Amino acid sequence: MTKTIGFAVGLVLLLGGCYNTDGIKNGGLVCNSGTVACPDGFVCKSDRCWKSGTGPDAGGTITDTAAPGSDAAVVACTLSTPPYGPFATCTSAPNLTACDPVCQSGCDCGKRCVFNLQTGNSFTCETTSEPANFAFVAPVGQCNPPNNNACAPGSVCIGDDVCGNLCYKTCRAAADCGSNSRCTQDLVLDSDGQTPVVPNAYLCSPPIELCNPTGSAACANPRAGFNCVFLAGLTGVQVADTTTCDCATLHSVAIGGKCAAIPDDCQPGAACVNGVCRRLCNLKATASPCPTGAGVCTTIYGSTQYGYCP
Repeated sequence: MTKTIGFAVGLVLLLGGCYNTDGIKNGGLVCNSGTVACPDGFVCKSDRCWKSGTGPDAGGTITDTAAPGSDAAVVACTLSTPPYGPFATCTSAPNLTACDPVCQSGCDCGKRCVFNLQTGNSFTCETTSEPANFAFVAPVGQCNPPNNNACAPGSVCIGDDVCGNLCYKTCRAAADCGSNSRCTQDLVLDSDGQTPVVPNAYLCSPPIELCNPTGSAACANPRAGFNCVFLAGLTGVQVADTTTCDCATLHSVAIGGKCAAIPDDCQPGAACVNGVCRRLCNLKATASPCPTGAGVCTTIYGSTQYGYCP
């Protein structure tokens, strides 16, 4: 799911002295109430710079008289208008280079922040069109054919060669994912394999599922392209025996191969230990769970049930 991107949003900062703000589009600059300020005469509301007396809490229609026609008829809205954002309980990342899919901020009212299915490498603001009673696809459900509209606001439709197009909820913290999921270390998008387009924007894991991560690592509820893995290997947070079923494409390194620990990219039935994929084993097995002469099954991720063979 690593992509490339060339999408940028300009941010004008007032660095002292006089600055002509007549050409600035009302609501066109990204801001943050804590770190990124707006020019004089503008205030930060819902992560956008609005001319004083306008914005999401001003009511009515916002019109920029200094730049006629540039943003007339941008309808004001309030936080957390269900089911669309911006979400009132979410803090947008500072210095955004795109709209924020986690908080659903950075877009005009009536639009949502989605994965750009045309470019395949950016986020974009898309007009909402679903009726109030629309049945959104839950994570990690199919959004085939590629369709952001099927995913609930805050989720993005991401394609995979094996698992198909899936809705993933975006996150920055565990609280963003709910009680049955965790925020992983998988980036939603990045420009060079390291730098995310939206700072600290990750994917929520598939729902927690009790399954056996050893051997064939089959899911308790069989699903094509998915296998049982340790949740701790996706998040870096020790959660004992907790497992989930994840897309197998993300877990492809064979036993003995060099691997990444977070997120763990070893094949099903294995886990990354000190940079090498090791076979997973059952600590409570009556017979030796490791091949003859391979050593003792050693606990991993704080689990009381499973470990790895040296």
